Amino acid sequence: MSELLTPPAPHESLDERYDRLYAEYRRLLHVPWHDRTEADRERLLAVRRQLQAIRATPPDGYTLPAAAAGLIAHAHTHGWLADASWRDSSSGEPSVTVQVGRRLTPAEQEHYLGLHWLYRLAWHSRGCTPGGLRLFGQGTAQTPDHPAAHSAPSVRQIREVIAAHPAPSEAGHD
Repeated sequence: MSELLTPPAPHESLDERYDRLYAEYRRLLHVPWHDRTEADRERLLAVRRQLQAIRATPPDGYTLPAAAAGLIAHAHTHGWLADASWRDSSSGEPSVTVQVGRRLTPAEQEHYLGLHWLYRLAWHSRGCTPGGLRLFGQGTAQTPDHPAAHSAPSVRQIREVIAAHPAPSEAGHD
């Protein structure tokens, strides 16, 4: 798989590398599924992972807020997927969006309306000292019992949901 990684071009900035990889990702997505070769599928996944890694890189002078880092670690510990995606606003103010979630198993789907838990929270630097971030708004949630997007609960309450609904181990999947 390492041969699928795209090294940065000489003197290529992180933004330029992201733009180049994103263009390749979009090109690969436009190949109809039934026409994709196994190499196309592997390349699509490799490029997607590289894009995620770039988006997870904080800008100089910034780190993931402790509450966000703790939420991601807690989600991973309980088998949930989690990621952080950094971006700059048009005014150059960094923000990071954290997503945590997991799909329901087929057995769990029998008891709920929705198919997953998904929480999105954003931290923004607007009005903060350089390097600082604060939780922006309430965030959004989609849950098995309330599948339409709605206001997210607190970070503490999200952690409680994750602990109460850990992902089943791979051995336990049907």
